[in-house]
Amino acid sequence: MILYEFEGKQLFKNCGINVPQSQLVTLADEEVTIKGPCVLKVQVLSGKRADVGGIVTVKGEGESVKGEVEKLFGRIVNGEKVDKVLVEEMVDYDREYYLSFSYSTESRGPVLNFGEGGTGVEGKEVKTFQVDILKGYLGENVPEELKGTAKKLWEVFTKYDCELAEINPLVVAKNPSTRSARSGQNYIMALDAKIILDDDADFRREIKFPERNLFGRAPTEAEIEARKIDEGDHRGTAGSVYWDLEGDIAVIAAGGGGSIVNMDALVAYGGKSANYTEHSGNPPREKLERLTKIVLSKPNLKGCWFVGGTANFTDIFETLMGFVEGLRELSPKPNYPIVIRRGGPRDKEAFEALKEIGEKEGFDFHIYGRETPMTATAKTMVDLAYGNTSY
Repeated sequence: MILYEFEGKQLFKNCGINVPQSQLVTLADEEVTIKGPCVLKVQVLSGKRADVGGIVTVKGEGESVKGEVEKLFGRIVNGEKVDKVLVEEMVDYDREYYLSFSYSTESRGPVLNFGEGGTGVEGKEVKTFQVDILKGYLGENVPEELKGTAKKLWEVFTKYDCELAEINPLVVAKNPSTRSARSGQNYIMALDAKIILDDDADFRREIKFPERNLFGRAPTEAEIEARKIDEGDHRGTAGSVYWDLEGDIAVIAAGGGGSIVNMDALVAYGGKSANYTEHSGNPPREKLERLTKIVLSKPNLKGCWFVGGTANFTDIFETLMGFVEGLRELSPKPNYPIVIRRGGPRDKEAFEALKEIGEKEGFDFHIYGRETPMTATAKTMVDLAYGNTSY
């Protein structure tokens, strides 16, 4: 789970990391108690807010702050609708750093990432250091004045089972008399927070956050129902990854990497997906039946694309018969084109059955096997769905 900035800063405060004074505004006409100069930051789960006007500096006081906050509500920032704005005191600082803990697939353990921070950090020098998970982080590889904060960030990272705990920028306050600072000493402060929690550790995490998907909204009924398919049943996966989108072509894809490649192909050919989901690991037909009914329950669909590569162990006949059983339970019966591209064990048997079922029951099947590239059928799907040609 990705946390909003204000949620991440709450974890920071729990572990003693300094953050600016702030107010979370959740209503456009809410009274704002933080006076200018201040910074207004839309609360979305994506990055690059500043590049699209999601971070606004207000130098004045009083009504000017509230007016600027009102302008931000309802805006679309990186595909997310703004319904929360964090109003923070302005902090004047000398130096800014990037500091984070994450996991490395290369070293198979935690790493410290440290370097120059601020906007455009991707183009700045950030070094990576391995951390001994048994010893923990002891303050190495950062300047002396940052060691205390770095160790507190490690506490956040481990205490809350994070996949990522990031501060960018971590600053040294220029003026120690700032409202949050203690006079007469350097004051280290986290001006931003990016936290990604390990969902599999949620059961042991004391603090809970409202459920949300990658788009920052509460899960839809279909998203909730799809995730139930795999509960208590470890025979392959189907529905654990499911998101509703705004398009009109339903997609039931197989495999993780292959699913993403096929989604890219669909978009490249002008298709608009109604959802993203995937199944893998040889799920039984009843799982595909449930997933099919959920995926195809969306109104105003123009097509369905059942797509995947050539499997080694997945029983293609079983998964496709589960798909058919899901189709049969839909009312009304789908009258849009259904493009199927699959390969693997028992695929010929499955294709023969599909041809017979399609002719007998009136499904508009367009069937392709391993001899046809997956992405080529993306164009077929788009053409059929949008009436560009006939097949």
